[in-house]
Amino acid sequence: MKKLLMLAAAFMLLPVLANAQTMEGDPGFFFGFEFSEADVILGEVYCDYPAPTNFGFLGGLCPGEDTFCVTTSDDLDWVQTGGVTSSGVFIANGECFILGPGYWYSGWELCIAVPCDASVDDVNVWTAVMSYCNDAGECVPESGDCEDPNVYSGNHYSTISITLTVVESPPALFVLQDSLYFVEQGAAAAYVPFSICNGDPCAPATDYEYAITSNGTIGAPIDTTGSALGILGGLCGDVYAVIDAGAAALEDEDILTIVAWDAATGTVYDTCVQIVQIVEPVPVPLFTTPVVTILVLAMILAAAVIMKRTAASKA
Repeated sequence: MKKLLMLAAAFMLLPVLANAQTMEGDPGFFFGFEFSEADVILGEVYCDYPAPTNFGFLGGLCPGEDTFCVTTSDDLDWVQTGGVTSSGVFIANGECFILGPGYWYSGWELCIAVPCDASVDDVNVWTAVMSYCNDAGECVPESGDCEDPNVYSGNHYSTISITLTVVESPPALFVLQDSLYFVEQGAAAAYVPFSICNGDPCAPATDYEYAITSNGTIGAPIDTTGSALGILGGLCGDVYAVIDAGAAALEDEDILTIVAWDAATGTVYDTCVQIVQIVEPVPVPLFTTPVVTILVLAMILAAAVIMKRTAASKA
């Protein structure tokens, strides 16, 4: 009976041994999540760059090269992805990669999408784990860590988490602009930009109408109308007012007002005010370093051609 029990225990250990990972490197996130908690809105894709790193360079128990992976999980089953690293390589969630001691992926992007059917005040804990891959090239999130945390200008862990709280979405329509916009003196047609935004990432593409007016203290008074069509949820479209600063004096100011509204209903609207000020024109340097370099190279090439032709004629 004792032998049978020992054999049964040995067979139970076989899957574990098959997935065993020799810890040669030391995983950890160099940056971790930027915040321990953050607010998100419906439809938002929240991304962070925790920088998976092989901390074997610290000379601890696992100072070698190794094969690692990163997996993410959350409490509410939102969609999660890996992303493009700083070197432009896409590495999926759970995909194995090799890092030597002291190497990292500084631009590694982890993202989680807030579904449009989530509710305001929902709280979701999002967790990322950097772990080992086994000899079969399979990610083993339960493999543990060689040393955790790794101490290097602070503590660096192989398991990190952030608490995401769903808050109210921005208005369905809002206008963005600079509080003060500078126009160069003498510009006969200066374009002053405004951004009309569909604030809700879960909203359908929307058409907006707008009207822009000015006081007329710079050039003639403006009374412009137009459309910003098909603005996708969560994105903005740029529109412009054109003013004539050809006869304006330095530090002259004008006030531009934009009113934008939902073209279909006319009930959703936003109003913004933009101050425009005349400034001195910025001189454009004629002989910049690149221009001088190109001129010198052109002169050298021209001289080489002339010398070649002269040598050929003498021959």
